[in-house]
Amino acid sequence: MTIDECREYLPEGWIEPIQQDPLLKEIFDEHEYDLEMEAVPPFLIQDLRGGNLERLRPILALYGQPGLDMLQGLLEIDEASKDTATSTTPTGQTAYAAYFFARFSEENKQAAIDAARTYVKAINRIYAEEFDEDPPLDEDAEIEFLSGQEGRDFEEQVRQAWITGEGIQTVDLDDLTEWYQEDLQYRKGCEDIGLLSEALYHISCDYDLSHYLQWPMYDTKQENPFRGYFALWKMGLRIHFPARDRVVLVD
Repeated sequence: MTIDECREYLPEGWIEPIQQDPLLKEIFDEHEYDLEMEAVPPFLIQDLRGGNLERLRPILALYGQPGLDMLQGLLEIDEASKDTATSTTPTGQTAYAAYFFARFSEENKQAAIDAARTYVKAINRIYAEEFDEDPPLDEDAEIEFLSGQEGRDFEEQVRQAWITGEGIQTVDLDDLTEWYQEDLQYRKGCEDIGLLSEALYHISCDYDLSHYLQWPMYDTKQENPFRGYFALWKMGLRIHFPARDRVVLVD
């Protein structure tokens, strides 16, 4: 595909910035997906990692401060994952990570605890203010850290519970997921940013990370509830709620 072929599927304001940037133009020219279904390359962010995400500024600036806030989040992701972007194979070749991820450091343990509590409070606030329901999580819950094989085993049990119903059950937050995915609408004038949804998801195959980045674009007065989640992601941690009074952080 060429950028000219993409034209009818992209906002007119995006065309000139893409055409004027050789790297962006190359990325869009090589895009081979069904443009009607996916006008933006799903791995656009990966193609710009390592210092090239600033190239999105002319496009995101079209959406004012919300767009610039999204760009800032992308730059922070790039910085947090710069040490994991590449690795050296046993044959001495450079291998590139398919997705963005960060590594946890023990020196960030207290910051991680604080971020987890911030995220728990945000979830409870939404249940109270949006659903008029009791908070699903204990804000003084025990927070534990799992790493290595222990962490992998825990997450596999969580995954199996989701697939088969057997394994480590977690607190049901389905109402929250549906609210994020179905009820939130873009601000007037920001609707086009939905074209980036797949690219944002593919940063780390993580819808919550995508919601964090898109939050400034949503038509809501709610404070971004994913700030704690994003802080944990940048520290290389994933959060789980196996019980109301238990929070597990896995690196």
